[in-house]
Amino acid sequence: ELLKLLNSYDAKDSFFMLGRSVRRNADIAPAVALEGHDVGCHSEEHLNAWKVSPWKAVADINAGYKQLSPWVPANGMYRPPHCKMTLQTYMAVHNRKAPISWWTLDSGDTRTPMPRPQEIVADVVREGGGVVLMHDLDRSPERNSFVLETTDLLLRAAATESITVKRLSEIYH
Repeated sequence: ELLKLLNSYDAKDSFFMLGRSVRRNADIAPAVALEGHDVGCHSEEHLNAWKVSPWKAVADINAGYKQLSPWVPANGMYRPPHCKMTLQTYMAVHNRKAPISWWTLDSGDTRTPMPRPQEIVADVVREGGGVVLMHDLDRSPERNSFVLETTDLLLRAAATESITVKRLSEIYH
């Protein structure tokens, strides 16, 4: 549904995938890449680097890149799970020469209760743009609907507010 929505606006996005999710949903990564969206690594198991041993967190990063290798190069974009990194995980990503991807606005789609989609859009418009963090796989119907509605409203606002929608790879280069 999300890919169809993005396509309806002729918009490209950046997706950070978990290796485990790609194994469970083998058709997703090829479809995302085929449509011209960015595919980045979000690790294999989504381990919080602050809550596991350094070698386990680094192994999780490496396993994610390995699983995603058909779509993500060894130096492809990386987004840290839980927004947590340690010196060891930072060095593992740095040694790959991979850009670390962050966001400027968390949509709140993991919170209970979730904010209203209109609030997210208002924040982006007020800031003149931004990188919005959203999650789109293995979610409840309510959370999936939130992501779809928020994405739709963001794309509408971008058109009316003359905000250019870009993939992160376009911003990095």
